[in-house]
Amino acid sequence: MFKLHTRLLLVFFIYILFISQNLFAKSPKINILVAQYEKSLEFVMPEGGIWNVGNINHGDILPGVVYKIEGQLNEPSQQKFHLMVATVDLIDDSKLMDISEKYQKLGFRTHTICVGETPNKSGLPDNRVIHIGIDCFDDKEKAEEKKSEYASKQIKTWIYIENIISSSGVLSLSNKKGIIAKANKTGFSLKSKNGTTLKKVEHSKGYSWHGFEDRLYNGNVIINFGFDNCIDCVENTELEDLIVGVVPSEISSKAPKAAMEAQAVAARGEILSKKGQRHVNSGYEYCAEQHCQVYKGYQKISAKIKENIEETSGIILMRKDKNKILDAVYSSNCGGHSSANQNIWIGEPNPHLQGVSDEKIKSKRNLTNEKEVAEYILHAPVSWCGIEGYEGASKYRWSKTIDEKAWSEIEKRADIGKIKDCKILKRDVSGRIFEMKLTGTKATKTFINELEIRQLFGSLRSSCFIAEYKKNKQGLITSAILHGAGFGHGVGMCQTGAQSMAGFGYQYQYILSHYFPNARFVKLY
Repeated sequence: MFKLHTRLLLVFFIYILFISQNLFAKSPKINILVAQYEKSLEFVMPEGGIWNVGNINHGDILPGVVYKIEGQLNEPSQQKFHLMVATVDLIDDSKLMDISEKYQKLGFRTHTICVGETPNKSGLPDNRVIHIGIDCFDDKEKAEEKKSEYASKQIKTWIYIENIISSSGVLSLSNKKGIIAKANKTGFSLKSKNGTTLKKVEHSKGYSWHGFEDRLYNGNVIINFGFDNCIDCVENTELEDLIVGVVPSEISSKAPKAAMEAQAVAARGEILSKKGQRHVNSGYEYCAEQHCQVYKGYQKISAKIKENIEETSGIILMRKDKNKILDAVYSSNCGGHSSANQNIWIGEPNPHLQGVSDEKIKSKRNLTNEKEVAEYILHAPVSWCGIEGYEGASKYRWSKTIDEKAWSEIEKRADIGKIKDCKILKRDVSGRIFEMKLTGTKATKTFINELEIRQLFGSLRSSCFIAEYKKNKQGLITSAILHGAGFGHGVGMCQTGAQSMAGFGYQYQYILSHYFPNARFVKLY
């Protein structure tokens, strides 16, 4: 029965794919920031290549020789930092007016910024959106302070960085013999015969696995000063080559084939849905970190990954309610139920991202209720993402002890004096806390962002947790024990659940339809 059911679903999805119109002749090109260096970097081309400065200067890069690029910064960048409160589709004039009027009545002077790709420019469906802002600053720290102030008034904002003028300076290329060439404004373009290895690429800033490693990139690499007042290294590569690098970086390279395929389709859709919306006017469209999608370049396992996902080439998910590519986001482990996008981030509810149960035998639960979520965390049901033997399953349930020293660090971050009470105001359908009020001896502060709550308590795996607080005689909290579920924001595809479902024989189409209900499969090229 299972095999017949799966076969019928597969036939149906293949039919949908074949009737879809191809929008591209081939995989589009992507510019991705792969590394940043403060003052200098080293690189090697195993099989050699060439360097270029604009269209005039060029020369050979010898195979296996270590080259160095050093920079002298002359002018820092200019940026503005906008506090945004909402995002609407370009064509949704009525919603734009409603939101603007709402904040104008509260005394704000609203402004808008339009971002995204125009259809005739890329061949993609129109993904342009309008961000609505209520404040703007020349300094990021001031923007952060105001953001915190607004949060205490229950006004949820996020910072949009507007790039005005890039930093500038002089770059010099050298080897052991000395300086070979210098570049100003245009920077250096490196074209290899079979890959460029950048030395000591810094990755995962702010995470416990932060480090440095050499990474190989097969596309052209452009090196120049950027908006972060350091040297940017940007790879120009085909989307499908990028996907091959993203899949093992975002999901286990040992995952079942169907899970890798699901990851490839999701990653491709997330990239294309945000084309022109991320890192606007920065010289690149995406970064290789968690902010966009983790990408480590070409790896030893890349050939095998490419073989496993090649059947999905060009396939994405489309939204059912509009002609837009679905932003098919994902996280490590949903904890048994995925999240609703509007509760985790600022934005309109997406019908495909409203949260689904990952339990093998579905049950009716209200995880916004404190008693029910406590029962759910402490007595975990059997869920796809909790089955042992799959990467990330150990994050299905977790506990964390916060001792007195660690609690004092939380108090420093909260900046409200000694903490007397932590009150949960709102939970998502997944049980994740996205609004929490802390009362201290000096002030009271409300946190209205899931990620900020995780960071406040010391980089928690997720904000789906219950707490046992220990207080002293003065009624002040001194330590705590947390019990939680899941790892990550929980929106969209659960990567552990996808691996588990694949291990039980489900195909990638079924897996994606489970996590993104009613989305349409389309082949772009």
